[in-house]
Amino acid sequence: MEQKTYTRAQKNLIRFFCIIGIVVEILCILRLFLRTDFNLGIPDIQTVTDFLLSDLCLTIIDSASFIIFIILLFVPQQFELFALVAFIYSFKIIAVETVVENPIGLLLYLLGISCLLYKDFYKKHGHLKTAIAIILYFGLVSLSLRKGLLCFINSLVITLGYSLTFLAAIFFVVNFLRIIYVKRNARIWDLSKYPELTERDKEWLKQILEEKRYEEIASDSGITVGTLKNRMHQIFLIVGVEDRISLLATYGGYDVKF
Repeated sequence: MEQKTYTRAQKNLIRFFCIIGIVVEILCILRLFLRTDFNLGIPDIQTVTDFLLSDLCLTIIDSASFIIFIILLFVPQQFELFALVAFIYSFKIIAVETVVENPIGLLLYLLGISCLLYKDFYKKHGHLKTAIAIILYFGLVSLSLRKGLLCFINSLVITLGYSLTFLAAIFFVVNFLRIIYVKRNARIWDLSKYPELTERDKEWLKQILEEKRYEEIASDSGITVGTLKNRMHQIFLIVGVEDRISLLATYGGYDVKF
């Protein structure tokens, strides 16, 4: 992965996430000890499955995550460690508990993917890495078959439903923010500084920038195309461009203000 440069604000935001994570991990560890009367159910562990399902395993994961969050406070640019925490929890939840019992496993998996995406992990061989991520996830989900076909089907339903909700929310939020950004940073061409132009002249300029053809503009204005072209030649001289092509090249993408 390429080394990205983070602003101070970005680093502080990552540190803020870490502080929240540290608080959550402390509460989870404390809850586990109180729930098991400080023995973590160790005497009941007989097999690997028992260990994966035990509070001891969860305590180890919580403790490791706590340490990672502490490290991230000092090196927030190593954001891939955040993905590691997300993947550890998601693998444990999806493979052992199933997303039917704990749907947050899917969201944690998507969080891990998002962290790697932010770190440009998918920039090279993106299609292959995406396919591997999808296959790995459904491989983990397929482990729910041990609890029956119904559990597996429910896992798939939850996976598709949560994924659709998550991705749709991201899509709409990102596009909403993009529209706001474009509006705030839009380039504006103020035609009021050309007193020689009439209101109709300005409207014609706006329509040309919207890439309307002369025939359409002439028809809407109730004049001939020849008359329109003659006037547009004078308008181009007033605003300092040579022709229609130069106008589009110079002011294309601008918001026109009368």
